[in-house]
Amino acid sequence: MNKGQTIFPYIIVTSKEDYIPVAEKFAYKGVEVGCGVITFLSESSFQTISDELKAVGPGYALILADNLNYFGDGNFSRAFHHIN
Repeated sequence: MNKGQTIFPYIIVTSKEDYIPVAEKFAYKGVEVGCGVITFLSESSFQTISDELKAVGPGYALILADNLNYFGDGNFSRAFHHIN
């Protein structure tokens, strides 16, 4: 990572594993998968990631979690703590 580079937290909501390789391609420090979500940190723009996901097909929602505040049980905590 370059000094001063912005890191963005992303969430992909999907029941399909087809989108995990896209997240891995752009992930800064790996991905977490669970409970129907894929979470990762990335230096890439929303549009760049969105374009790659569209190429895979439908069946997902991409969320830029700029100010992540969440409440969930332990099943969700691992996935969301990864980008918190």
